[in-house]
Amino acid sequence: MAGVDVGGPSPRGKKVTGLRRPKRRIGIRIDMTPMVDIAFLLLIFYMVTTVFSMPQAMEINLPPQDLPVPVAESNLLTLRVDMEGDMYWSMGLEKPEPLPADSLRPLLYRRNLEKPKLVTLIKIHKDAKYSRMIDIIDEVQLIERQLKERNEKFSYRFSFAPFTDEDDGLITGRLKPKGGKKR
Repeated sequence: MAGVDVGGPSPRGKKVTGLRRPKRRIGIRIDMTPMVDIAFLLLIFYMVTTVFSMPQAMEINLPPQDLPVPVAESNLLTLRVDMEGDMYWSMGLEKPEPLPADSLRPLLYRRNLEKPKLVTLIKIHKDAKYSRMIDIIDEVQLIERQLKERNEKFSYRFSFAPFTDEDDGLITGRLKPKGGKKR
């Protein structure tokens, strides 16, 4: 609690002369204990009532490194994302075609129903935004969830591969696909 000292002797060293009396100094002493108590109570309250968000993580199952996985070219869907974030798709060795962002899910869904052994190979340019990769994985997980709700046994198979100069050449039209259909 705060206290005020009002009394006390006159200051030393000064003479009292005439009608004027020296003013008495009022000593003020503030007790800080209640303020510290309230600060600690607020700290404890906020620590107890705070809800911490769990870090979001994606679960990705990887096959063993030394085990090659053979995939027929007719069952291979390749998604390429260039440095601007534009997407291109191709089946097997065909020439990549542009893919609008809103048509990714219908394409993946339709192709997967056509070919049950479809494997999607995702190639993302190293300078592309990380969010593009997350968007593609989210779309794949949404398709899996939709098919599982229909009680269909389904597991979408996809893999990542490095984006190479050859992929860049295929997208820009400088290179023709090896052995694919010529357009």
